[in-house]
Amino acid sequence: MSNLVLWVEALLVAAPGAWLALGAFENIRTPKANRDMVAEVLAVTRMKAELPDYYPLVSTHRVESPAIHRVVFACIVVVETLSAIAMLVGALALAGAALGLWPPGAPRAIAVIGTLGFTMVWSGFLVGGQWVHYWATHQDAQHTHFFLALWGVLTLGLLLGL
Repeated sequence: MSNLVLWVEALLVAAPGAWLALGAFENIRTPKANRDMVAEVLAVTRMKAELPDYYPLVSTHRVESPAIHRVVFACIVVVETLSAIAMLVGALALAGAALGLWPPGAPRAIAVIGTLGFTMVWSGFLVGGQWVHYWATHQDAQHTHFFLALWGVLTLGLLLGL
């Protein structure tokens, strides 16, 4: 049964790891789409256009500096990339443990670190998004981030035996 648990853990870490790796790759290959979205959210530009009465109440939270937008986006891509690598290495190492090549302790720890990074990317979006009230004009993004954060929490729960 312990081998089956290791296989399940490997697959359940590999799936979000692959998802995040694809996202990080696309952010590196074609950064404009998501970089511009990050800039739009940080600058609160959509709220200014769509909710002009509400905008003055939160406009002091906006970040308009293109340099800061680029730095924030670069940090996101770095954390995404490192988390995806840790998740995929952890998944492969868990598979190796299931095959009896090594004990599961270190592979599980690597998978936990990667999955925590995955979870914190989306949690960071939710916290940062709350600062700029992105729920008011980017509800679809917020819902996606909630589901991704929950995916990470559930995977962590499995890995930690919670």
